[in-house]
Amino acid sequence: MTRMGRLLAGCLSGLFLGSGLFLGSGLFLGSGIAWADEDEEPDYARTGAYIRGAAQIAVWNAKDGISPAAPISWQPDFALDAAIGWRNSKRIAIEAEFEWIINHEKPTDGSWLLGVNGKFFLLEDRIQPYVILGAGAMWVKVPGAAQSKGDWAFRNGVGVDFYLNNHWAVTGETAFVWGVGSVWDNYFVNVSLGAMYRF
Repeated sequence: MTRMGRLLAGCLSGLFLGSGLFLGSGLFLGSGIAWADEDEEPDYARTGAYIRGAAQIAVWNAKDGISPAAPISWQPDFALDAAIGWRNSKRIAIEAEFEWIINHEKPTDGSWLLGVNGKFFLLEDRIQPYVILGAGAMWVKVPGAAQSKGDWAFRNGVGVDFYLNNHWAVTGETAFVWGVGSVWDNYFVNVSLGAMYRF
């Protein structure tokens, strides 16, 4: 197996393990509150707060501003994602998100993002596809780099929420994130699977 194949296999294993932990805890806790949903009228597009977490595969590219380190070209790595948000209408939500791409060679290196996203839902039922647009700060550090670089970054992507009951949902998303300024040539594509709890 090639080095890229081993990296991808490791990331896939991490994705399934991480998402399994998220989903397993969600299903376990969700089953404990399922009885409450029997007395509630389902409203999957209601306003209110939510939290979510996900495991990801992120394929990233880092070329600019990282001397004397060698550039990274479309390298797959495992990543973690967490967000807290507010559904302020049936079709729109706003959230604050933290994302960490963990470099497989040196876990203390990688990419970190802290940003704000807008989510625009296309449906209001149990299955809710959406478009996501966001902006925030991104820091990048690869093995061998003298220091990390940070600047603005932007996100656009698509996803879907599948509601298990009135509170718990399984989430899937893919997005493209790119930096500007001092991290202008650093970008990645991610695929994530996780769980969300609606309050």
